[in-house]
Amino acid sequence: MGQIAASVYINRSQQDVFDFMSNPANLPAWKSAFASAEWTSRESPRIGSTYRVSAKVLGSKKEGLFEIVRWDRPNCYAYQMNARLFPIERIETTFTFQPMNNDTKVTFESRFALVSALAFAESFFARMGLKQDGEYLAIAKRLLEAV
Repeated sequence: MGQIAASVYINRSQQDVFDFMSNPANLPAWKSAFASAEWTSRESPRIGSTYRVSAKVLGSKKEGLFEIVRWDRPNCYAYQMNARLFPIERIETTFTFQPMNNDTKVTFESRFALVSALAFAESFFARMGLKQDGEYLAIAKRLLEAV
């Protein structure tokens, strides 16, 4: 199983950062791999809520369905993938939000497994993912601090 972890400090309130980053509709603004994302659940977000994404993975368009597995507003949320999104067999990602003076510390942690034929490449995939997710966090920081 591969792991990725990164953090960033954002000069906005914990609630503002949580609301922006936990809303799938905002994903395309700060994660360029996502063309679109939307809630598929009708109720207010909570454990069990789902959302669908359209993403570019390894150069091709893929659809993914994710489920919220932890929802503690404004402190933390986590999601897992409900349908395999090649080359990823499964993934669970957690975002935590901690107030720090006038900033919010955002920590991103993800555990993933690649399809069995590519399991040997998990460490490479983790390094690539860490670089990309670090860039995504930097974009979220710029967007949130620009307001």
